Amino acid sequence: MPKITNMAEANAALLPYVPLVARLTGKDTTLDRIRVLMNLCGNPQDKIKIVHIAGTSGKTSTAYFMAALLRAAGKQVGLTVSPHVDSVTERVQIDGKPVDEHTFCQGLGEFLDIVEQMPERPSYFELLYAFSFWMFERAGVNYAVIETGMGGLHDATNIAARADKVCIITDIGFDHMHILGNTLAAIAAQKAGIIHEHNQAFMYRQSDEVTNVVQQWADAHQASLVLTTEEAERHSYQADFQPHMPEYQQRNWLLAHRTYKFLCERDGLPKLNADQLHRTQQIQVPARMDKRTVQGKTIIMDGAHNAQKMTTFLASFQHEYPGIKPAVVLAMKDGKEPADIGPLLAPLASRVVLTTFDTSQDLPAKSIPPSVLADIFAKAGVKNLQTIPDQHEAYQAMLGGPEPVCIITGSFYLLSQLRERENLA
Repeated sequence: MPKITNMAEANAALLPYVPLVARLTGKDTTLDRIRVLMNLCGNPQDKIKIVHIAGTSGKTSTAYFMAALLRAAGKQVGLTVSPHVDSVTERVQIDGKPVDEHTFCQGLGEFLDIVEQMPERPSYFELLYAFSFWMFERAGVNYAVIETGMGGLHDATNIAARADKVCIITDIGFDHMHILGNTLAAIAAQKAGIIHEHNQAFMYRQSDEVTNVVQQWADAHQASLVLTTEEAERHSYQADFQPHMPEYQQRNWLLAHRTYKFLCERDGLPKLNADQLHRTQQIQVPARMDKRTVQGKTIIMDGAHNAQKMTTFLASFQHEYPGIKPAVVLAMKDGKEPADIGPLLAPLASRVVLTTFDTSQDLPAKSIPPSVLADIFAKAGVKNLQTIPDQHEAYQAMLGGPEPVCIITGSFYLLSQLRERENLA
């Protein structure tokens, strides 16, 4: 492989692996490719303590908080998340930040030489997941915090199967139903699949339909499942949160904190004091209730792309901005359920500007045409709709309105493109 010297060359080198996503996802879901690649890498996932996170909502934020808690304990921590928002380097984070571009590019060049030995080319997600672990082992991290790409049981991340792996299952809802199943029980079965023999798992108690499936899976694999509630964790924490920390992020942090307390006992990690805990709450997870000030307006970016995520985000928004009716710029990925989003926006938004994106990371990503969204949202009672396909023009239209608070939401792909083009990162 030619030497990779900058991120443009890195992205160009990764580009051939992107089309495979469309062919492989949901049609050839298997751990076979990642197993071959990990073997070629020396199976780094078997050499590092792992916290593995699956769920529909909250898994990325929980992963960031989990990594922050372990860093506060003085441990070197690797973190890999998907999709990335601002840079592919977010897939390989060590000690709280993406590896620098020089390290990423140099490592990727070497790693692609390993990939070339595979009999079958991996997908973009599989490649970057294996690359992250390969980089983590080279850096000598003590823990790796990983989130699933989709589901769990057949997700490439599930190659991690150490008996001492710790699992976190976040809130489960309807998403990726064409692949994971059309019932909560079917989706829960996929998410629970990250739990291997003798693992320790943590989850908030959810509906019986979800909880029973996860409990049965854990029992069948001689794993221990701790079921807790947000109320119980708040009572146990018995301290204030950082000012302006969104309520849904408090929920995610508390589940990570419950997991950290287990690791304290099992691995002899130190108990963190109030100041240390507060610092872990200050983490700004990219594109999750992410605020900027532009032209005197407050811009809030959140990648809520299904009803569960949007409900949670809007509840936190209304808690922090009671009575405010924002302008909203929104695009949604084809295959999502806009009919579930319209009724949530109807009582809240002063104005909704519908736009587009066209990109790809772990999954092919084309947006629903704004005209289609407009028809669906109008039927749901959303007033004052604008359709502006060009996202830059849509963004400018949002800024040109009278609303002092604005929201950009509906897709991480929209946020990724706008953050780069409008200097919002």
